[in-house]
Amino acid sequence: MLYKTYGRTGAQVSALGMGCMRFENSNDIDAMAAVVLRAFERGVTYFDTAPFYCGDKSEIILGVAVKEMKKTGKPFYVSTKTGQSQEEKIRKELERSLQRLNVDAIDFYHIWCLLRPGDLEQRKRNGVLDTFRKIREEGLIRHVCVSTHLDHDQIGAMLDEGEGLFEGILLGLNAINFRLREQGVREAARRGMGVVTMNTLGGGLIPDHRDRFRFIMRPGDESVIDAALRFNLSLPEVTTALVGFRNTADVDAAVNAVERFEPLSSAEIETFKRNVVESSEEFCTQCNYCRDCPVGIPVVRLMEAYNRRILTGDPRRALEHLRNYWGIPDVTSVLSKCTECRRCEEVCTQHLPILERFEHLKSAQKTK
Repeated sequence: MLYKTYGRTGAQVSALGMGCMRFENSNDIDAMAAVVLRAFERGVTYFDTAPFYCGDKSEIILGVAVKEMKKTGKPFYVSTKTGQSQEEKIRKELERSLQRLNVDAIDFYHIWCLLRPGDLEQRKRNGVLDTFRKIREEGLIRHVCVSTHLDHDQIGAMLDEGEGLFEGILLGLNAINFRLREQGVREAARRGMGVVTMNTLGGGLIPDHRDRFRFIMRPGDESVIDAALRFNLSLPEVTTALVGFRNTADVDAAVNAVERFEPLSSAEIETFKRNVVESSEEFCTQCNYCRDCPVGIPVVRLMEAYNRRILTGDPRRALEHLRNYWGIPDVTSVLSKCTECRRCEEVCTQHLPILERFEHLKSAQKTK
């Protein structure tokens, strides 16, 4: 296993982390805890969970495994989150997480679900940063982190709002959406923060559609997982890449890929990025040129979700992604503001039929 230093904290964490939100049978607590233990046995030391994952059982599953992991005397790190902003509610949720995870302190505790510019500013007014300072001083958490779905330069602006408190960031980054987040990754690293990537395998889209993404593979790669992990872990700013393990087979596949890992050079990384863009003619590559919609429609987010419709052939997957990832439950309402000025299409570097895709999304919402 490869290990890296998490930002300025000095903690040595595994470059491959376990995202605990994809257990194949969360009702079988002991069997899923065995998946966690298998990852630990194979050298994974960073475990990321959250309240409400897997029908609100993820923290419980990880907590069962933590009991056994403690017996080994070997180091491991637990990451969880809260979307609360008022001190009383944060403390209540934190206490519940501590109890379920069977730990005295959370190693990496995240301010969670920052979806829109201004979300952190609003929570600051409710005292979230002051509360996180207090609970760290009390020893209930060790490191203050932030989890976000913001993109491009929005991430740096959000980090500025953090007043230097954040020691790490969790954000979605993979071989097919890197243009959304690469600027934010650099901003975090420049501030000495640890960088953990979620959705490393595109939420399962990359391995589930390996033929579609074969172009990211090198000769000799045993699976597309090798290629996806190699891209994330070759980025010098990335500390840990999370993979959501459903079962022990998933654990072994990802660990084996990391054990075969040979990093891309900086020149190879740039070539890789160009190849991804050039090989994705029908995909939105999230260049963000369409960001300045005169009526504020989040075009790049809608088109990023539409990529899932292209891959799966199921428009419901796009709507699900908009709801769960981008916080957009009603795409019809969002698109009702569109004046069909076509500025987004005029600036699109791929000449995508954006307005036509808007109609597809609205039709899927109506037939849902």
